Amino acid sequence: MKTGTTVQQRDWIAPGFIEALLVQGERAGRERESLLCDAAFPFDPLRGCSATQTASSAAFSRLAQALFRTLDDEAGGSMPDAPTPVGTARLLAFSLLGSPSLGAALRRAMEFNRCCRLNRGQTAVNTLTVDEDLREATLSYYLAGSDRAQQRLLCGLAIWMRFCGWLIGQHIDVVSARCAAAAPANVRELRHFFPCPVTFGAADNAVVFSVRHLEAELLRSEADLSRYLREAPYCLVVAPKPSSLSITRRIRELLGDDFRCEMPSFEALTGMLNMSARTLRRRLEREGTSYQRIKDNARRDLAIALLQRDGATVSEVAERVGFSDPSAFHRSFKKWTGESPGAFRA
Repeated sequence: MKTGTTVQQRDWIAPGFIEALLVQGERAGRERESLLCDAAFPFDPLRGCSATQTASSAAFSRLAQALFRTLDDEAGGSMPDAPTPVGTARLLAFSLLGSPSLGAALRRAMEFNRCCRLNRGQTAVNTLTVDEDLREATLSYYLAGSDRAQQRLLCGLAIWMRFCGWLIGQHIDVVSARCAAAAPANVRELRHFFPCPVTFGAADNAVVFSVRHLEAELLRSEADLSRYLREAPYCLVVAPKPSSLSITRRIRELLGDDFRCEMPSFEALTGMLNMSARTLRRRLEREGTSYQRIKDNARRDLAIALLQRDGATVSEVAERVGFSDPSAFHRSFKKWTGESPGAFRA
């Protein structure tokens, strides 16, 4: 999404996302039809109830916001200490816009959380550290609570990374994460946010990404943010995508989604993008990535999508993502996700 443009309507939302919001509303004592009506879902005369099978990104966002009003908690019950009153995220987001860099914005957000959101007497371990040797940054957060609470806190960090990416017009690639909980029986929710390796049983919840993003300038205005907030639940939770300003996204689009043929060389890529090798390296470095990482992530994402479908064997998936040797695919996939292809599918 370019600066100054509104959020465009996207594909229909998978019914499971709508159902999850409705179930949470029922637990809070809110009838489904009442919540759907509050979110302005159209009435389906054939079914005699609100139409949920073809919900748009805007409808999903309205439903999420109606649920937040019902709960008086725009964190949706994910914080183990106390609800987050409706309007808190908006004030926090606007307070970040004057920051000179993303690193400064994150530190301001941490101060806001400590002063304005945490309950008195509650202590959260919330740090932002930089490893200059590896050129990696780590954002961590821990608040005492159940395993389920820790998993939700980790997902919250992923959501933060998505919002930060929008602020700077770059896709922030989380290279690894850790969770202060045992591995859950069903990792689907975590996999939605983290296709990268996740370590469980850690002392805190954390995401690791390139330090280059911390140095990036914020590109958004108050007008941009006001428009973005209308569909923020969709953009941050369901299907966020890299900004169209990102060179990473442009390269991903050029690579396509069939890697049985050899990917273009770096030299060929510079010609396709009509820029010098030096300029391309500088832009990739600014976004905290490399051509090799983009290629690996493209293969990883396609492999994950194919493994989640029925029918394709692991060998067929390996071939589709460009591996003639299945054992090499197994090694690469485990490096990308922390699991073998078979274990991931199971």
